[in-house]
Amino acid sequence: MATEWAGRLLLDIQHLSVDYGVGMDAVHAVDDISLSLRRGEVLGLAGESGSGKSTLAYAVSRLLRTPATVTGGRVLYHSHANERVGGEIVDILGLSEAELRLFRWDQLAIVFQSAMNSLNPVLTIGAQIDDVLRAHRSEMTAAERKTRAVELLRLVGISADRVHSFPLELSGGMRQRAGIAIAMALSPDIIILDEPTTALDVVVQREILIELLRLRHDLELSVIFITHDLSLLLELADTIAIMYAGRLVELATRRELYRQPRHPYSYGLINSFPSLRGPRRKVTGIPGSPPDLRQVPSGCAFHPRCPFAFDVCKRIVPTLMRAASDQPQQVACHLYDPAHMPAPPTLADMAARFEAASEGKAVS
Repeated sequence: MATEWAGRLLLDIQHLSVDYGVGMDAVHAVDDISLSLRRGEVLGLAGESGSGKSTLAYAVSRLLRTPATVTGGRVLYHSHANERVGGEIVDILGLSEAELRLFRWDQLAIVFQSAMNSLNPVLTIGAQIDDVLRAHRSEMTAAERKTRAVELLRLVGISADRVHSFPLELSGGMRQRAGIAIAMALSPDIIILDEPTTALDVVVQREILIELLRLRHDLELSVIFITHDLSLLLELADTIAIMYAGRLVELATRRELYRQPRHPYSYGLINSFPSLRGPRRKVTGIPGSPPDLRQVPSGCAFHPRCPFAFDVCKRIVPTLMRAASDQPQQVACHLYDPAHMPAPPTLADMAARFEAASEGKAVS
């Protein structure tokens, strides 16, 4: 369903930073992140627990609560990519509570990680969709709202008779689909999915992913998909952002990332799961654990776990740069800075270093 709006800039995140706490004891959960989302695009956010993925999403959707504070940056919604709205640019972080109430769910909605916790257990799925419509579409009649509820459930692959079911009566996969249906009640331009397939078996995960791909194609839906499972994003996302310790360490298309992950952390994530198709590869994983954000290592935060780390990595924080002059793929790693390294590592170099690290051997 292509329109003249397809591919236009829809969301522009500029130098966004979020702290938990204030002063010297503040924890920098999101540190100077810049990303963009276009109409009809799926943007994936990947990283281990504590990397800042969910904090970033909650900052964008204005769902952060004390002691979290946005300390810098802007989040701009470009309504010129929405044929229902005029040609304005909306600063989401600057909206008043009244303006935010009108904006949220209408232009931007979120599906939380655990549908059982986010759905109201004492209301039917139909009643919860009806609540959203009554609050934001007061001109709709009761019959129109009921018709819309049934339409939304069918859209995500749930039969119409489930409109009268309570969340307890649905399977885990159906509850997540119901959460997606509620988020889509007002036909928003952007949906943020915060690990929506966590704790679901792989068959149900696959079904939900197929539904999301269909909805994205049919409705030109823009999606921010958050997960620690990079293998899901390699199937679903157009662009993938890898986060570590609150910072962006790599930004690439899924094809670029699959063919040649540039950052050692990205390589470790990809090789933390087995390949189901193509050449068999050895699963190596990443040594060590993510850092405590209260005591982030100096320089590159990944250097204590990185088999390529050298002296500069311990002293200087790398900035995001092009991995190669002729490619858009970006990486925050000193291995790609000619001032520090004459030539970047090859995939063979990556494999050898991580294999040695996984076996406890010294690397050189």
